[in-house]
Amino acid sequence: MLMICYCPIFAQDHAIATIDKLMSSQFKPNEPGANVLVAKGGKIIYHKAFGMANMELTVPSDTGMVYYIASNTKQFTAVAILQLLEKGLLSLDDTLGKYVKSIPPVSQITIRQLLSHTSGLNGNGYRDSLNIPKGDTRQADAERYAARNMTFVAGSKWLYNNGNFQTLGYLIEKITGKTYPDYISENIFKPAGMSASIVVSGDEPLIKGRATGYSIGRRGILNVNLHNTQDLYASGGILSTATDLFKWNQALKSGILLQKKTLELAFTPQKLTSGQTAPYGFGWYIDNLRGSAVYRHGGAVPGFISETFYLPQVDVYVVILINSESAVIPQVLARIAAAELTDQPYRFQRGEISPQNLGKYAGVYESEKPEKVNITEENGKVYWQRPGGRKYEVMPSVTDEFYFEKDFLWLEFQRDEKKKITQLVFSRAGYTPNTWKKINKPVLRLSETGQEL
Repeated sequence: MLMICYCPIFAQDHAIATIDKLMSSQFKPNEPGANVLVAKGGKIIYHKAFGMANMELTVPSDTGMVYYIASNTKQFTAVAILQLLEKGLLSLDDTLGKYVKSIPPVSQITIRQLLSHTSGLNGNGYRDSLNIPKGDTRQADAERYAARNMTFVAGSKWLYNNGNFQTLGYLIEKITGKTYPDYISENIFKPAGMSASIVVSGDEPLIKGRATGYSIGRRGILNVNLHNTQDLYASGGILSTATDLFKWNQALKSGILLQKKTLELAFTPQKLTSGQTAPYGFGWYIDNLRGSAVYRHGGAVPGFISETFYLPQVDVYVVILINSESAVIPQVLARIAAAELTDQPYRFQRGEISPQNLGKYAGVYESEKPEKVNITEENGKVYWQRPGGRKYEVMPSVTDEFYFEKDFLWLEFQRDEKKKITQLVFSRAGYTPNTWKKINKPVLRLSETGQEL
């Protein structure tokens, strides 16, 4: 019995230590930093601040720091729309023409299509909004989006577009008679207990604990000034903390914001008219982590990057908030951290290739583009090389899985029902995977710089 109780605790402690080592390697104490929170089973098991919140004043980050969550705002806009659905104030099949001055075919776009980025509406969110003269109303903004030509027939494609959620923000205001910030505050922040969160409106009061945004690049660390913040609006205008986002996730699970069956609509991938499935529900990407469902979203505005990542089957939630634009990829860090709390972690430590697998990986693999990669085996080691490129050794982790020494690059060989290797998947710990099929050609003879011999 002692072993039964001890082992899960030891495993979690080991996972937390691994997560801390991972995050500590990404954020330097004397540079802009981050807040990282990991929860499991509704309890925070890891929460740590890294780096500096303000470089000029030498203010270190702490766990109460306030950050722009950028496009993670879309989750809140989607839930607000679904709340109005529950109240009978709208239908997901209501058309844009019911609320916004427009003509076909734009007027026939549905709320469902706006929520899922399948509308074909022409717009690029705040980048377009910056071109709108000051003094324009939200109604004028929505009508300007509606006046543009569509980029594709509604429902036929999926294309991420901030304009969809800017328009939804206006619909919330028109239907409720409240401003978007007031509606979100009264109907989401307050019930969820999110006391540190706010929707920027351009004239908000002093926000205690707000981090300053920076960029980190070839020119060093630079200030990033975020102008016209009110134009971030319903697609990217929320400021929050890691703790408040944990409360947000808890509130969604508890049912105090939406009924479970209504919330499930947000987590349902949308079907296109072609029969294909979009990678998005309403305000969330629908992804997977080694076969487990994932509901996630990323976000970026000048000076800030964010990621929220939820594994519903094991109730693991990861929040990463960063006050800089840098080479750090929070989507990858979240995947690795979440996987640590499952039975299939990513192991970036060298293992052994079993004798029965030696010689099985070599071959030429081709992508859809088509591009080729040459996999060779020499003296019990496996190498990756593309024609015209350098040759890299890939380190064995577990059976059929390898990793590169940097950038969290991951390689997984996949087999058919006869256990024959048929393809490889190349990704950053499963993020943006690319599949390469093994073709019936001998291994290429390439020089160290990728030239054919």
